[in-house]
Amino acid sequence: YDTFSAFGLIVTTPKIMRDPETGNSRGFGFVSFDSFEASDAAIEAMNGQFLCNRPISCTYAIKKDSKGERHGSAAERLLAANNPNRRSVSARPNQFFAAGDASLPGLGAGLPPPPPPPGMPPPPPGMPPPPGMPPPPGMPPPPGMPPPPG
Repeated sequence: YDTFSAFGLIVTTPKIMRDPETGNSRGFGFVSFDSFEASDAAIEAMNGQFLCNRPISCTYAIKKDSKGERHGSAAERLLAANNPNRRSVSARPNQFFAAGDASLPGLGAGLPPPPPPPGMPPPPPGMPPPPGMPPPPGMPPPPGMPPPPG
C-alpha cells in the first residue's frame, strides 16, 4: 500500500490474489487509484521495478468479459473527465516516502538530527562526532568544518 500510495489517492484497499488452498500469493494484485494521472504515474515508475525482491509488471487490468481490452483507454478517460459525479481532488495521497519541500515540517529534510539516546556515552577522545552533530565541548571541529555558532 505505501509503495503505490506515493503516486496518488488509492480508493479501495489493494487486492493481492492468493491461492485458495495454500493462501500463498499468486504473484499479482490490483490497485485502484482515483485518477488516471495517478495510475499512469504508478505504471511508469513501478513497471519493471523490484518489490519484495521480485520484479513486478504494472499495467492496466484487462476488463472482465472483454476480448483482451484493458482499462485506461481513451474512451474511458473521456467518460471519467466528463463525469459530473467525479470527486474533487481534495484528498492528498500518502507522501511519507516522497521527496518533498524541505521547508515543510515532518518531511525530514531541513530538520536537525535527533539528539543521541539518553545514557549513550560520548564518543572516545579524538573521534569526530557523527555527521550533523556538533562536537562535544572542548573538542575542536573537524578540518574544513567551521566552528559552531555562539
